[in-house]
Amino acid sequence: MLFRNLSISLRLWLILALSLILLLAMGSLLLLQLNSQLHAGKVEMTRNLVASTSGVLGHYHQLERDGELTREQAQQAAMEQVRGLRYAGQEYYWINDMQPRMIMHPTNPALEGEDLSGYRDPDGKALFNEMVAVARRSGAGLVEYRWPKPGATDPVEKVSYVQLFEPWGWILGSGVYIDDIRALFRQQALQALGLVVVVALMLALLVGLIGRSINRPLTATVHALADIAEGEGDLTHRLDAHGQDELAGLARHFNAFTDKLAALVRRLLGSAQSLDTAAVDLVDMATRTQRHSAEQSQQMEQVATAVNEVSYAVQDVAKHAEEAASQVRVADSAARAGQTSVHEGV
Repeated sequence: MLFRNLSISLRLWLILALSLILLLAMGSLLLLQLNSQLHAGKVEMTRNLVASTSGVLGHYHQLERDGELTREQAQQAAMEQVRGLRYAGQEYYWINDMQPRMIMHPTNPALEGEDLSGYRDPDGKALFNEMVAVARRSGAGLVEYRWPKPGATDPVEKVSYVQLFEPWGWILGSGVYIDDIRALFRQQALQALGLVVVVALMLALLVGLIGRSINRPLTATVHALADIAEGEGDLTHRLDAHGQDELAGLARHFNAFTDKLAALVRRLLGSAQSLDTAAVDLVDMATRTQRHSAEQSQQMEQVATAVNEVSYAVQDVAKHAEEAASQVRVADSAARAGQTSVHEGV
């Protein structure tokens, strides 16, 4: 019921917004995993490279054991070969001993021969002492600190892998700069964000087209029904029924309904016209009947008047007849009296 208070268009945009939120959440998790994997991958690469490069020391140590080189010659040759090694463009190796004292550093030769026990990074970490501690404790391991990049002076975060070469008491190390990992992470994040933006635009376009394909015919249907229910009731209006979706089916049924309703209205109009004609005829008949009734009433009045006149005449005749009869009776009585007198005189 909650969504029944929202328009269909708004519901579609809510789906898009939720999809984008979930996509961003998943993308963020993937990016965090990617960052972790990049960090772990860089560290693992460094570990493998240090382990592989320690083979160079092992090679020259073997030459020393075989008597082909003195220890000094073997160490010098190994040190110079390691000095020239690079990977990932500018990443390098260094060698320090257990004092700790710098044996070889390709990007900062001024450190070579220096006592590193008092050297600390800007955070106060005695990084070389920690490298010695890791080498003594485990033979190899990771050390995190801050160190300037080659050609730069500002220290940046770095994680290094160090490994003890026990025969000579050397610690071979190499590291990766965290900002490189972060730069790669930012690059991947920007690419992912760009992909999300592209997907969001495509989804927004798709939602807009779908919303338009739903809203336009649905709005037309609502207006048409409202016009029938409350307005002029234009039954000649037809909805666009092209397509195979539910709205096209609704439009076809609406058009069929209006066709039937228009036919019914036409039949009702025909019946109304017939009733109107019958009513006119009935009014005409009533008028004629009224006129005839008036004429008959007038004739009846005339007849009644004549009857009254005849009645009066009959009454006069009866009265005169009664008077005549009375006179006849008197005359008869007088005649009889006279006759009696005649008889008595005889």
